[in-house]
Amino acid sequence: MTREQFLKDLQAALADMQQEEREGVLSYYAEMIDDRMEAGMTEEAAVKAMEPVQEIASRVLEEAGVPVSNKQKAADDKRQEIRRPAGNIRQLNVQAENKRVTVGAGDGDEIVMRYMIGSNDIFQLHEDDGVLTLEHRMRPVSSFINEKNGEGFSLESILSGVGKFISGLGERIVSDGGVFGYEAPENEIEITLPKTMLAQLAVSTSNGRIAVSDVTFAQPLRLSTSNAYIKLDDVNCAQAVTCATSNSRIVLDDVNAHSARLTTSNGRVALSDLYIREELECINSNGSITVKDSTAEGRMRLTSSNGRIELDGVSAADYTLKTSNGAVGGTLKGSAAEYTVSSSTSNASNLLGNREGGDKRLSVRTSNAPITLKFEE
Repeated sequence: MTREQFLKDLQAALADMQQEEREGVLSYYAEMIDDRMEAGMTEEAAVKAMEPVQEIASRVLEEAGVPVSNKQKAADDKRQEIRRPAGNIRQLNVQAENKRVTVGAGDGDEIVMRYMIGSNDIFQLHEDDGVLTLEHRMRPVSSFINEKNGEGFSLESILSGVGKFISGLGERIVSDGGVFGYEAPENEIEITLPKTMLAQLAVSTSNGRIAVSDVTFAQPLRLSTSNAYIKLDDVNCAQAVTCATSNSRIVLDDVNAHSARLTTSNGRVALSDLYIREELECINSNGSITVKDSTAEGRMRLTSSNGRIELDGVSAADYTLKTSNGAVGGTLKGSAAEYTVSSSTSNASNLLGNREGGDKRLSVRTSNAPITLKFEE
């Protein structure tokens, strides 16, 4: 986008302001772009470094006390886009509520974040010393109630505020047919990264899934949500991968990392084609854990309750497999002679037994379910 187009769009977004005030704002942002160009940035780079037009307009109109017109509200609901040169960022944080987050690779060397601002959304962007943070929260009901200029709380203002909140929520219900409008466009934050991401990425949300694919990370990768799944596909990480959710599943396919720690509840964990250089730790409750065609050069610690543990074509130097009320079965690479085995169950058969053997270690514990784990050789 050119400087001229940026200012033209900003002028249109501020159409509800008095002309003199609007011209003052336009002059301020024109000078800001000029200063960046004088400092050596290209026109395109200087414009990209600016906040999105609609974010500027929304803030300026609110500070000026200008009522938001229907036209402005419609503009605010459009998708926003933030671009930053990846080389300037050492840590990227995304903190959200009730949003799904998708992360993928692009062809360039920029970090691009796209999202839509709905009537119940508040977004803030922070950038300090190479740490870029996109923060989102849901607007509380009380924020729709008269709260400026010392206005009191009347029954009329409360009903009006609740009505605005429900109206905004209704937009999501209509768009998706669900209470949170889960698949609605305004419920997604889309992040595009360079294929090799040198900065650390931390994503935290709630009631929304997190999906990451086709990116190589040089720094730790931390993902956290609740009541929704986490999925990684074709991901490499030179350091640790941490995934935490609840009441949903965790799925990793074709993941290479130094170490991985996975935590969930009331949902299955499905892991395939993993290569972990140190430790793979998975903690689940009330859900199964399955691992297929995967290797952990160090330890593999799988813990569940009320769910089975199933391994197929898996290799590790040190296994700790523990569950209750769930079977433990499948196949391990190598031979039994390589391992010192300790296993036990109750009220069911145990084909693995106990034996002294090689330097590798295998410990298996369950109850009220069989152990049928075998070695390929």
